[in-house]
Amino acid sequence: MPDFDALNCIYGALLFIGLGYALFIVITGGLSDIDMPDVDIDIPQIDLPGDIDIPGAEISIGGPDIPAGGFDAPDITVSPLSPITIASFITTFGGIGIISTQLFAVRPEMSLVIAMLSGLGASGLMYVFYSQILIRSQGSTVVGRGELIGLQGEVTVPIGETTPGQVSYVAKSGRMRSMARSVDGNAIPRGQFVRIVRTIGAQVLVERLPPGTEGE
Repeated sequence: MPDFDALNCIYGALLFIGLGYALFIVITGGLSDIDMPDVDIDIPQIDLPGDIDIPGAEISIGGPDIPAGGFDAPDITVSPLSPITIASFITTFGGIGIISTQLFAVRPEMSLVIAMLSGLGASGLMYVFYSQILIRSQGSTVVGRGELIGLQGEVTVPIGETTPGQVSYVAKSGRMRSMARSVDGNAIPRGQFVRIVRTIGAQVLVERLPPGTEGE
């Protein structure tokens, strides 16, 4: 029978906490990426982005325009204290601690040193993996401004004569959305297929596609 003294109880608790934390990260991370096609919520009398005016409620929230899509994303970095590295450290610390005391009968003081070094090594490897491999591969899919010109999309938020709307389109990194204005200044309703003809900062200028030319 293994001797579950106070130190081993701590190791076991950290092992299960680390595994539970890692599972939580995987589940919540996956849920945050769920895409619900053909689901669009449109709230009338609320103009986004920019100032938000809710008639009758006397609430006005002001702020700068926030781009709905991204161009030339900044450098992507991973913190050494990110959730995945913390989970790796806790799980490895607890697991190696139990193994060293139960299987190899290592003294408690030495097991702490071994568990600490193993946890730091595992979290360091995870940090390098995410920061060097995954982030580089993600960075290769960043869409530049010039690559958007000529892409076809669909208006998801109506474009007004003086107010921007939103257009959804498919780029090399997947489906994206950007603030959009009409190149000729005319309003474009939601559901209209358009072509991106120019980019200005975080906005795109679009033109209507004649009926029957979608996909050409």
